[in-house]
Amino acid sequence: MKAILRKWEAGDAGKLLAMYDEFEPKAEFQGLPPHTRENTARWLQALREAGDGEFVIEVGGRIVGHSMLCLKEGASEAELALFIHQDYRGCGLGRKLLLGTLYDGCKNLQLDRVVLSVQASNPRAMHLFESVGFRPCGKASPLQWELEMMRPSHCEHCKQDRCVLFNQSFPMTVTLPRGTPAAS
Repeated sequence: MKAILRKWEAGDAGKLLAMYDEFEPKAEFQGLPPHTRENTARWLQALREAGDGEFVIEVGGRIVGHSMLCLKEGASEAELALFIHQDYRGCGLGRKLLLGTLYDGCKNLQLDRVVLSVQASNPRAMHLFESVGFRPCGKASPLQWELEMMRPSHCEHCKQDRCVLFNQSFPMTVTLPRGTPAAS
């Protein structure tokens, strides 16, 4: 079975809401994703209205992953959020979604910096973020991480279409490993 990683499209709204209906744990960190379907729908609508970068993973017509870059003041910095349905964690899709999201943030949004928050009780996520260059920032909040981006205009390697740092762009197709729900 194949997974398709791509930019969010208007027709994805219902499928994305369905993913969050099943998503666990809810509202465990910074209140996301929201507990109720109504609050989740409002949250997703606010993301759409902001018009920042949103991306999804689709498997067999079902959305199983979602990421977003929420631009901050000045538009050269964004906050990253990434959610993978619990049945699809640990099979590499989160890494692919993260790399593609960062690629888009670098090449299309021309970000200088990306920040994120991660639970100290989530070592798998911390390892993933560290493996692509995120570092904890500030002593007061060890759960805040940052990545300084080398924008295309600054990166000698990125003068071409393919980014040597993140090396992923959307859309992309990934073969699911055996053992994931759709590949079994």
